[in-house]
Amino acid sequence: MTRPMGRIVAFAPERGGWEGPVGKLARKMQLLGNDVWWIHRDGTDKPVTEFHNDNESKIHRGAFEWRKLLNGARWLISAGPTLTSDNEELASWSAALTFAELEGTLNALVLSSSKENFTHIWSKIVPRIRQFHIVAITQQEIERISKYEEWNIPQNMEQLIDILNRIQKKTLVPHLIAREAKNSGWGINSHTYGISKIDQTGECDIGEWIGGFLHGLIQFGHGENATQKALKEANQ
Repeated sequence: MTRPMGRIVAFAPERGGWEGPVGKLARKMQLLGNDVWWIHRDGTDKPVTEFHNDNESKIHRGAFEWRKLLNGARWLISAGPTLTSDNEELASWSAALTFAELEGTLNALVLSSSKENFTHIWSKIVPRIRQFHIVAITQQEIERISKYEEWNIPQNMEQLIDILNRIQKKTLVPHLIAREAKNSGWGINSHTYGISKIDQTGECDIGEWIGGFLHGLIQFGHGENATQKALKEANQ
């Protein structure tokens, strides 16, 4: 089996991962014409068009040959719900991040937390935060991070942007993206070059929206003007 160079690799080993943000992102990017592969719970990988439901299969960290699975991959996509899973799923995710660094694969994470599991997820992300090139969060998650860090909770858009910038400067994530879907939505990318913003994003799932943004980055690059174009691409 020949794995295409520059492909996007999606990994959500928890049961139901296909229906979560990673699965939605993967399907969106495939529809936009990208080579997207899905890593299954049994350690095999296939194009997303050949996905098979393996929710009932047992997962074991030793089944994943990460050098082969990530060889030539440009992006590895994961999400917060994996971090609430069992030890085998968490260990597999941790190994994936490590090998992605070794293989030169960029990591993107959709935080996708709830009020109940945010602290559990974020406390596991923080020690690895500089392994990520993209982290996507919501307005509520900005507020939760503020509370976690014992900062003032933002009360308006200006304060939200200030907090987003503060998080980006602390974590040094190249693209820290916040998105809100309510009331036509908005999207903000706090990045290495400053701030890019779009005032409307529609109401699609954050996984789909980030899929459009990542597609835009692949098209336009990572510079200041390119990130603004990528935000607009997320709405397509």
